[in-house]
Amino acid sequence: MYVGWELSSYHFEGAVLTNGFAGVIFAGGMLGFSLSRLSDLDFDNTFKNGFALVPGYWYFFHQGRYRVGMTMHLATILPAGILLGLQFIPVIRHKWLIFHRINGYTIILLVLISNGAACVVLPHKQGGGSRTATQTAEAFLVIITTLGVAMAWWNIRKKQIDQHRAWMLRTMFYLGTIITSRIINFISAPIISRMGNYYGVWSCDELDFLYKNLATPFPEAEYPQCVMPNGTLNASFRVAIEAAELLTKPEQFGSSHIQPFGANLWICIALHIIGVEIYLGMTPRESERLRRVSYEKQLEAGFSHPGSAGLTADRWGDAEEWTPTQARK
Repeated sequence: MYVGWELSSYHFEGAVLTNGFAGVIFAGGMLGFSLSRLSDLDFDNTFKNGFALVPGYWYFFHQGRYRVGMTMHLATILPAGILLGLQFIPVIRHKWLIFHRINGYTIILLVLISNGAACVVLPHKQGGGSRTATQTAEAFLVIITTLGVAMAWWNIRKKQIDQHRAWMLRTMFYLGTIITSRIINFISAPIISRMGNYYGVWSCDELDFLYKNLATPFPEAEYPQCVMPNGTLNASFRVAIEAAELLTKPEQFGSSHIQPFGANLWICIALHIIGVEIYLGMTPRESERLRRVSYEKQLEAGFSHPGSAGLTADRWGDAEEWTPTQARK
């Protein structure tokens, strides 16, 4: 069969681009990041003291549904990131197919649970008005990653391996947005600090909680609006917090990282969406090879429209009908 010929004569250069490049750079990055963040599962120590290096988040996540949601999110998305890296290792895909399948279904389940937990956390309002930009970006990520794993699952059920690969790659790139956004956020925080005139909005209760956790007296002189005439805290009152990377003022340091995060997240989402489509566009030979494999498997399984049994453009769009090419001599 021509598929056997294709598998045996697949060019080394193409294999480096389609398997090594994606596996080492992207899946490897996901694996490394996920392993490095496993310590966050120690919620009351590592996560509390070091989450994103941003003061202020613990106010929302120390108890209640946000704590439950974030714990579930971390406990599912970090293992998913580790397992996802294994899916793109060629020897596992070819030699240990059963493990590849079980691992794939496990990843899908973990991502879906993680997205559900992210929806629980999403409504928190750290930072005031700028939080809406982050909320919409996070909600969009939930939508596109859920869609990605659903499309990958449907296509593999239909033995449409080329489209399964494409949607798993898309999902991996989408999930990797959080890694890129952290890097950019650490760059943008000092930039907006130097530019000045960027402010967040915190409640006096958030400020009081922050300083109590730091075992530091509440700075009444800087935020007199937070103190009632009888000396008690006006907990629900909101104050403007300047975004400035000052370690001596933790609320300002936190604000400098919180304020740009929404915009950074949207930029990274756009970069990752564009990047994965460029990558898929640069690897048409791998897609064609896998589509030929799909044709053989679908033909053997008795599917109608072999080669196009899944979600393909020629069956569901206006592309020319796909037909298997002749084997090379």
